[in-house]
Amino acid sequence: MSAHTDAARQTITGLDVGANGTAVCTYCKSELGEGDNVTAYAYRCAGEQVLSVARLFCAECNQDVIEYPSCGCHEWLATARLGLTSDVAFQSHTLTLLDVTIIDASSPNEGEML
Repeated sequence: MSAHTDAARQTITGLDVGANGTAVCTYCKSELGEGDNVTAYAYRCAGEQVLSVARLFCAECNQDVIEYPSCGCHEWLATARLGLTSDVAFQSHTLTLLDVTIIDASSPNEGEML
């Protein structure tokens, strides 16, 4: 596993997804919640620090490869479990990615320029 991939796994773990304790599958639009297994697509543009989760897929719409890599971006597909993380001080909770495993990755040199 490359240093970028290991750092991505650590960064993706715990990221907030969805709103009000639920998220939606990018393909079938089914509601996802705590305990659901998902695949997350995350990316970071070369030279940038911010990593973003752009898409979630339910277990039935699961993706296992980055089919069309984006030139100029680090990209990752990761399996994860959704969990609720609570903030006791603010009496709030957010849906987060837990037990993250990277299943595919692409570097900024892959893909085509548009």
